Amino acid sequence: MPKVVYDYNKCDGNGSCAEVCPVAILEKSGNGKWCKPMDDKVENTEAIKKFHENVENKDGPVNVVISNDMPECISCRACEAACPKDAIKFEE
Repeated sequence: MPKVVYDYNKCDGNGSCAEVCPVAILEKSGNGKWCKPMDDKVENTEAIKKFHENVENKDGPVNVVISNDMPECISCRACEAACPKDAIKFEE
C-alpha cells in the first residue's frame, strides 16, 4: 500500500497536489493553510490524529512529517510532481 508522506515544514497549502490527483483523495485543510489527504482516505488513524493535533491550527511551517497509508492511491506521483515546495514524497 502506498504511503504518501507530507512534510509540513515545507507545505505552503497552495493546493496543486489536490488539483492534480486523479483519484481525488487529497484536499486543502479547512483553514486553507495546508494540503492533506482526506481523512476518510487514510487507513492509519494515528496519521489523521497527528495532523489535527500538531499541524491543522498552526500559522506557519511546522516541523512535522506525516506518513499516510492510502489504499486508494494509485502511485501515479502526480501530487509529488505538482508540489512546488517538494513537500510530498512516497514510501512504498
